Amino acid sequence: MITRRTAAAVALTAATVVSGLTFGAGTANAAEPLPSSGTDYRISSHAGGALQWDSRNAGSNVVVRDWNESSAQQVWSVKDEGNGAWSVKVPGTNNAVDRDRGRNTVGAWNYVGADNQKWWLENTSMGNGRAWLLHSVSDNNLCLARGADLNAKVAACNAGDPAQSWNLDRATTPPTTGRPTIDLDYSQAPDLGPWLEQQKQTVAGYYPTISDLLTKGAFGAPAHFKIIFDPTLKDYPAYATVRNGVKEVHVNIDYTRGNRNDTGFLVHEAVHVAVWDNPTTRPSWLSEGLADWVRNYNFQPGTGAQHFGSDVNYNSGYQATARFIDHVSKTYNKPDLAHLLNTTNYSEQIWVQLTGKSAQQLWNEMPK
Repeated sequence: MITRRTAAAVALTAATVVSGLTFGAGTANAAEPLPSSGTDYRISSHAGGALQWDSRNAGSNVVVRDWNESSAQQVWSVKDEGNGAWSVKVPGTNNAVDRDRGRNTVGAWNYVGADNQKWWLENTSMGNGRAWLLHSVSDNNLCLARGADLNAKVAACNAGDPAQSWNLDRATTPPTTGRPTIDLDYSQAPDLGPWLEQQKQTVAGYYPTISDLLTKGAFGAPAHFKIIFDPTLKDYPAYATVRNGVKEVHVNIDYTRGNRNDTGFLVHEAVHVAVWDNPTTRPSWLSEGLADWVRNYNFQPGTGAQHFGSDVNYNSGYQATARFIDHVSKTYNKPDLAHLLNTTNYSEQIWVQLTGKSAQQLWNEMPK
């Protein structure tokens, strides 16, 4: 569903490793050289997964997710800040991995040069000398760790703990073109946070396919949007909107609790986001039908409704229109029909031009 309502890291640092630690020495064990300042790295945990930012906004979560070499969100810009201290920032921003001194939690906040935004690197023997402990400059006894809940945190330093041992690998593989940055807000349903984190990766991974199916470069899909659990939403699973210039998908909490196997409804809303800046026009029934066509005949092929009552027509929207689009596309060998419908100012004549028949004639002949 779509609505047009509008309302106005890890900082790294080097330490010489001998029998003890010498912080700020500016050198590292010969087994692993220092990072190259100003270069992008992927930072992976010996306990599994890679360090990941959730958004380019200040206050972004810093989490650990499955290693994904095509994910831009697992790339960090590592910089030498002087005196043996380094910062790790979200590329293209000034937001650095930051330890909250009061709660010992970790997030990405605007870098101001504070010690809790800087880290020393201690090279360890784990991984044949490739592993690093990341000591907080504001408290050398605390190190960056992979939490059991997959959130980054700090813990008492332990060189033998895989959750505190990190590899730094140059980010040489470019991120997948078109993969968006998706911010999450599950503050109103924190128990559903892990579920939404997982769905986020699926939706972000499928987003370039949505663009390939419907836009093919005719216009750009927004590179950033938010998914928000909205406790006021009760009547339908989700809707897409824009607030303060940012596209948002609002999600029904109760629906989610009862339908945790359903990722398709989020893909449906991601379609609306992807085509939000479409310069051409079409009726809402067609927009909803295209979104369900992506969901039910591409993302989850074979899940679309095949039978309809007499009160349903080609312009009823959602699954009826999706089935209609799929039928015409396959029956009349028009594989680019959805793209054409999405990038052309809609007219009922388009069906006649493509097939020689009106939309009503095409609907009447479609098996129901």
